Amino acid sequence: MKAWDLRRKLEALAARGINGEMAAAKHKLARLLDRMDFSKPVLDTPDLFKGVFVRANVAAPIMPFTPEDWDVGNAVKHAFEKETGIQCCWRADSLMAEASPTTASRMNSIGETVATNFRELWRQFSAAPGVNPADRANFVMGLGDGMLDEVRTGTALPARARPAKPARKAKAKALAAPPGISLHPYSVATALGKQIRFEVPLATIAGELAAVIKGELTA
Repeated sequence: MKAWDLRRKLEALAARGINGEMAAAKHKLARLLDRMDFSKPVLDTPDLFKGVFVRANVAAPIMPFTPEDWDVGNAVKHAFEKETGIQCCWRADSLMAEASPTTASRMNSIGETVATNFRELWRQFSAAPGVNPADRANFVMGLGDGMLDEVRTGTALPARARPAKPARKAKAKALAAPPGISLHPYSVATALGKQIRFEVPLATIAGELAAVIKGELTA
């Protein structure tokens, strides 16, 4: 398990490292792959949705979501239905699932983990220069698709939201625009979503997001 955690970290640095991190990570990753057997990733890798989920005839409450978090709630609902096969529905602001009491309790734990990761990673990403509130839809979609291995590519990639243009001002008072990230929110989020699925600690994922943002701003 520790070897898989190290492999994921090195792969992330090899793809997006800065200031020499990329070359060093590629070298360390090559050595790790030579020494370790990664032929059984499903058995050796943690998985939020691994195990048996038991259905029931009556819907049980899983967790509530505020109107501001409907997008996160719908992502959690889709993940449960796809990975567990258990039908979910909304009742007022509460996510319900046709699950046994034990399974409902486990789904609550999974849902809290996913929602906490989604909220915190968006909070961090939204604070970066050049990111606007309209980018949230693509970011949350990317987290969900990455977590479920449903990543879109090519023409299927959703268009990035464009912020409203500010009113024109006199040239004498115009200020230079601050540096901002140009990375697509969806593309950034998919790599993070994959790590949520494999139970990588939030602090580690947030650290990698910070490195991506820093690398883009200093490029």
